[in-house]
Amino acid sequence: MADLAVIVPTRGRPERFAELVTSVHRTAVGSVEIWPGIDTDDPSDYLSPLRGLPGAEMIVGTRGGRRSLSAWTNDLAERALDGLMGEPPRYLASLGDDHLPRTTAWDRTLIEAIETLPGGVGIAYGNDLLQGPDLPTAWVVSADLVRAVGWMMLPTCAHMYVDNAVLELGRAAGCIAYRPDVVIEHLHPAAGKAAWDDSYRASNAAARHQADRQAFDAWRGAGLAGDVAKVKALVEARSTRCP
Repeated sequence: MADLAVIVPTRGRPERFAELVTSVHRTAVGSVEIWPGIDTDDPSDYLSPLRGLPGAEMIVGTRGGRRSLSAWTNDLAERALDGLMGEPPRYLASLGDDHLPRTTAWDRTLIEAIETLPGGVGIAYGNDLLQGPDLPTAWVVSADLVRAVGWMMLPTCAHMYVDNAVLELGRAAGCIAYRPDVVIEHLHPAAGKAAWDDSYRASNAAARHQADRQAFDAWRGAGLAGDVAKVKALVEARSTRCP
C-alpha cells in the first residue's frame, strides 16, 4: 500500500514529466505512487525519457480519452481510492507536470501537517516559489476528505480556479495548512521558467479563464457551504473516534 498517490495529468511534456519522477524519487521518504493521466491522442513519447530512470517503478501508467485537468485528476483519484492497484492510499497529492519537489521529506512533512489538523483531516501545501501562501498550486489532501466531498478538483472547472477552490474549501472548513519550509517549485511560464507551449496556451486562454471563473463563483455561491458541511461532519466523526 502506498501512503501517497501523486496525481499528475500531463500533455506534450514527457521530459518535464520525467524530471518530476526523478525529483519525487529523490526527495520523497514515504511510500509513493505516481499516477499520470495521459491523453490517448497525445503523440508524445513518454517511455524513452523514463527508460532506466530512478523512480520509474513508482509509476502507475494510465491513458484515456482526452480530458481536462480537473477531469483527469478526479478520474485518477477515484481509481486510486477504489483500490485499482491494491490497498487505497491514505493521502493524495496534486502536482502538475511542471512542478518539482525540492525539499527532502516534503511528502512526510505535508502529511504530518494534515495530521495536526482537527480530526487529522485536511489539505497541506508548500511554497511553489510563485504564489507562495496565496495559492496551493501543489498540495496533499487526506483521502477521506476527497471521499466526503466527492471530488479532488472542483469538477465544474476545467483547469483554472481549481486551486482557488481548494483554498476556499480549506479555509472555510478550517482544515488547511501552509508549510513555507516545503518547496515544490512551479516551473510555469508566468514565472519565466517555461515556454508557452500549446497546452499552456489552451489552458490559459481568455475563454477558459472566463468559463472557469463563472463556474468557481457559482460553486462559491451555491456549493461551497454544502462541501464545508461534509468536511466538518467528517472531522467530527474522526475526532469522536480518535479523541
